Amino acid sequence: MNMAASKCVRLNGELSRRFLVSVDTVLFDCDGVLWRGDEAVQGAPELVNELKRSGKRVFYLTNNSTKTRAMYSDKLGRLGFSAEPGEVFGTAYCTALYLRDTARLRGKVFLIGGGALSQELAAAGIPHLGQGADPVTGGMKDWADLSRDPEVRAVVVGFDENFNYMKLTRALHYLQDPACLFIATNTDTRLPLEGGRAIPGTGCLVRAVETAAHRKAQVIENPTHSCMTAWSKNVVWIPQGLSWWAIAWTQTFRWVLRVASAHS
Repeated sequence: MNMAASKCVRLNGELSRRFLVSVDTVLFDCDGVLWRGDEAVQGAPELVNELKRSGKRVFYLTNNSTKTRAMYSDKLGRLGFSAEPGEVFGTAYCTALYLRDTARLRGKVFLIGGGALSQELAAAGIPHLGQGADPVTGGMKDWADLSRDPEVRAVVVGFDENFNYMKLTRALHYLQDPACLFIATNTDTRLPLEGGRAIPGTGCLVRAVETAAHRKAQVIENPTHSCMTAWSKNVVWIPQGLSWWAIAWTQTFRWVLRVASAHS
């Protein structure tokens, strides 16, 4: 990363202390920043817990849609972080909020996603179908004539270990209707694990559906407007004049995302 071109300044010594004094709320990305797989990044729990002890408000944002807020709170606790479900904003939860409160969806969702995303949609009162295995059967004519639920008004793509050609075909059928919303939880192409390993991420599935449907998905991921709106509307808002600081992971490096004044 070109520090000069980006106008970033390395924080160390007195500059770090003065900067932290000026910050009241810290938003942390999780995968690749606080942990990799089921291992905490060395020193991360101690840092986060010390920030909270010093009076900073801490929130956890993650693009990973494989867990509910409660599941992430449990994982954070196991890894040594102080966390409550209300401090976690994952894309499964934020997607459900977007569909309910912003899109005001009136109808069903065809879901390419796992159990956690299904649970968050259900908690938001959003009916949906498609979660779970969908074995490939029949041939090309059968796939072209797959039945469709006429109440489906949106296709949502998250991480789905059961993703296959049948689900891709069903998504294509629904998205041929221009009025059908096309939502992706995130576009991360890799999920970082312990020891420098990785597995394909949700972005790989999103690209497949976009290619088949000849449409681009609306993405909820951190730090898009949709994700940050979900965060800002569901916490006690930052008083005027105070600031927040977010740390995010983007594919190959960590970076200070943004410092913003609440009154700007």
